[in-house]
Amino acid sequence: MSGTVMGDLMEQPRRRGRTSDAERADRRNEILDVAVDSFREVGFARTTIDAIATAAGVAKRTVYSYFGDKSAVFAAAVARQHSYVENAGSGQSDLLAAAVGIVVALHSDNSIALHRMMIGEALQFPDLAAAFYESGPAKSIAFLEKILLDQHGEEAALCADQLYTLLLGEEHRRRLLGLASEPAPEKARQLAARAMGCVLGSDR
Repeated sequence: MSGTVMGDLMEQPRRRGRTSDAERADRRNEILDVAVDSFREVGFARTTIDAIATAAGVAKRTVYSYFGDKSAVFAAAVARQHSYVENAGSGQSDLLAAAVGIVVALHSDNSIALHRMMIGEALQFPDLAAAFYESGPAKSIAFLEKILLDQHGEEAALCADQLYTLLLGEEHRRRLLGLASEPAPEKARQLAARAMGCVLGSDR
């Protein structure tokens, strides 16, 4: 039996007429969950689209249609960890809420796992490393810059990259080394407030 026919059979139970946007979003997240698990367990090089599709219970062509190639799947997984950018809107977020969102997202188990993997494979996959940076840190720094500009002025906006770095800080390094667990909500807020204080001083 051909791969195409097998793929159709694999996806048949999911079909109940036209797929809604919510169903597509759920399926997309299911695929990303599986992909992140694979990246965590075997790394980027040994992860395959076939394995992702099989574990997610979809056809390989479905993965391609949602994301494209394996690098695009990885970039989408990284971007999802930074989804607070889209959820918060452009420049209207309270800075502390945005900072807490960054701490919570980037100190999470999935973010730490993707970061570890990327550090280990960056030299072998430089294009992937560039995609990682653009999908994650660069987008978040621009997000902070917009909020700082709107709420604290041009001088503060110049410190967006410093604030982002401080929001990761030594706690993030400890997470990467397996020396700390995900911060509880109150700890995340404390880390965010401390980072903001270092950059903005009393002007918060």
